[in-house]
Amino acid sequence: MEIEKEVKKITLGHEIGAGAACLKCKDKCEGFELHFWRKICRNCKCGVEDHDVQLETEENKKVGKLFEDTKYTGLIAKLKRDGIPSYRGNQVTICIPATTVSTATPVPAASFIPGSGQISAPSAQPAYSPPTAAVHSPASPATGPTAAPGTGSTAAPGAGHTAASGPGHSAVSSAATPTKGPVAATTAPVPAKTDVVKSVTYEWAPPGINQSLALRYIELLPPERRPIAGTAGADYRKKQMAKQLPDHDQDPERCHELSPGEVKQMQQYVRKYKDEALGVGDITLPEEMGQQAGMAGEKGPQGPGAGGKPGAGTTGTPGDKGDAVATMGKVGSPGAGMSPAGPVGNYSCHRCQLPMKKGEPAVYAERAGYDKLWHPACFVCCTCTELLVDMIYFWKKGQLYCGRHYGDSEKPRCAGCDELIFSNEYTQAEGHNWHLKHFCCFDCDCVLAGETYVMENEKPVCKPCYMKHHAVCCAACQNPIEPEAQRVSYGEHHWHAEPQCFQCSCCSKCLMGQRFMAMQGMLLCSVECKKKITAS
Repeated sequence: MEIEKEVKKITLGHEIGAGAACLKCKDKCEGFELHFWRKICRNCKCGVEDHDVQLETEENKKVGKLFEDTKYTGLIAKLKRDGIPSYRGNQVTICIPATTVSTATPVPAASFIPGSGQISAPSAQPAYSPPTAAVHSPASPATGPTAAPGTGSTAAPGAGHTAASGPGHSAVSSAATPTKGPVAATTAPVPAKTDVVKSVTYEWAPPGINQSLALRYIELLPPERRPIAGTAGADYRKKQMAKQLPDHDQDPERCHELSPGEVKQMQQYVRKYKDEALGVGDITLPEEMGQQAGMAGEKGPQGPGAGGKPGAGTTGTPGDKGDAVATMGKVGSPGAGMSPAGPVGNYSCHRCQLPMKKGEPAVYAERAGYDKLWHPACFVCCTCTELLVDMIYFWKKGQLYCGRHYGDSEKPRCAGCDELIFSNEYTQAEGHNWHLKHFCCFDCDCVLAGETYVMENEKPVCKPCYMKHHAVCCAACQNPIEPEAQRVSYGEHHWHAEPQCFQCSCCSKCLMGQRFMAMQGMLLCSVECKKKITAS
């Protein structure tokens, strides 16, 4: 017995994430154990993304293989040990200066503290508000008191300075403004702390552009979708990476028992989407895009071989992605190369149709052409409407797809193993497609061809497993009710639709087709029977 346990333990050790706790089922799951052909846990039937499995290395290899032999080789690196391509995710840590996280506290001017840095008299030094951007601007004044953002307060009369009425505005000197009435007890700001630094780590940020533009892009995403480490946004990115880009959609070795002919078909399918559909979005500014479109014509090139991305040069030859990314710093610089006469005013988001704002980061998809831009929050799959993870997209017939739903638009997907079906023979049942041998009981994996089955939570279950795990029990005889048997349900209680079960609990009168009352799981035919039951 001990030997068998040891053998099982060794076998599970080869599976990625073996024994990891389920985040959905908690203690009900004994730990992650990968099903031998389904992409789920054998213990709780949840997916690998629902378990506490650290998949960063595996995910990087998966995306690295996706970009292998494409123009996007600048986004991957070959591992020294075995030459496996790995995705180089762009993790960024930003340090926010103290003035953006501290708040000045006003104190009465009359209570001046000698020796302090507090200002108690009118000063020629103008007040200013801290920058609202996450990155500290070097042009900001280095001295002087800091006004609390959003306070909208007015400086003391006679001080010669009026505070701005909203956040992000500097106070304007107005020494010529006359003072009206007696001077009351005034307040002066205490300088905010300068030794506090707040750092934020983003699991991913758009590569190849200046930091402030990358952060502005992230700010335009829904708060719950921002990939900040340790937050729900980071968990969302992890799950979408697993869901949108299934590794079994690109690697025959990740699929279950493909024939040589099916392997060849899959390799042709992968080559086709790498050449015709796969792309990575870029961040640009509408005015920069307008300038590029003006140089290339009104609509500009419509494909990857017609000029590449903005800022990638004017040769028209699709180059390495790394070279293209390196030039995006110029394109992404706010205010660089603005052309007031350019077609920036004609740009609207390809999804929501709202106009693109000058100076706001927009997403450009090279395969879609120069005439299309998206708001950051609108760069989503046309099928699931989820944000395209790391801006990886598949372009087909004027629509953006994630990897999963692009595959679904090209091939049928097996509802059992989640793999695309490359065989000419498969079955359709319950609105889904299935490999012939994968239309099985979701509990015991027995083949259901020619057998009675029940759909339980949209999954087929054989009759024995249904009776054992899913069937409801009759409140009268306490036996499970068979799936084909007629039943009567009232609230949470169920009965066989037979005279011996659906009868009055007091006088045993058959209640089929009769009026009845229910009380604590008991059936009663009349008020008299109810009184007798209550009295007993």
